[in-house]
Amino acid sequence: MSLFSQIRAVSLREQVAEQIRTAIIEGRLKPNDHIVEVSLTQQLGVSRTPVREALILLEREALVVSIPHRGCFVRAFNVSDVDAVFSMRTTLENFAAELSIQHLSNTDYDELRYHIERQKLYIDQKDFKQVRSTDMSFHQYLINASDHPHLMRSWQEIVAQIAAILYLRAEGNPDVDEYRAISDHQSILDAYIAHDLQRIKDENQRINERVAQQCRDAIERLGS
Repeated sequence: MSLFSQIRAVSLREQVAEQIRTAIIEGRLKPNDHIVEVSLTQQLGVSRTPVREALILLEREALVVSIPHRGCFVRAFNVSDVDAVFSMRTTLENFAAELSIQHLSNTDYDELRYHIERQKLYIDQKDFKQVRSTDMSFHQYLINASDHPHLMRSWQEIVAQIAAILYLRAEGNPDVDEYRAISDHQSILDAYIAHDLQRIKDENQRINERVAQQCRDAIERLGS
């Protein structure tokens, strides 16, 4: 059974990269899986050039690794990777808060509430693919509110890694309390509404430290 759907003949590199990226984030391609170019060209219905270009792009995003004379493989994250990614995440989220806290409007707050409500709905429905997507959309909204191009670019460089690591958390710890993220997001939103920058930073630190620990535990469990 094919992992991928046929590609439209527009922006081939980006479309190929998006399909591979999504397959990694959703766990259809597992850590250390060999990504075979010939197989991809057949499944996606494209030539080898956009596939190679897409793999180069994904290597820059640190989702795949290229080994000379062996080919490309899905990156296997370790506990040190978790520390690096989540410390960077905290830094970027705090910087975004510094830039946007005085500029968010009631419309922004309503949009953030909408993300929280949708996430709770997907948890109730046990649609965990949408749960993770909506979770990241909440944080993406706050990053975009910074309107800082280099910050947003830095976020895009790690967001797929965050998503891939969170999938590993779900694999290694299927009993994780998804509703905890609802209260986390509400706490962040309340701090923004109160215009309390230090409180936002404290919440970001607390939440990311807890989630990072869960991810480290899950990765160790999966590797044992």
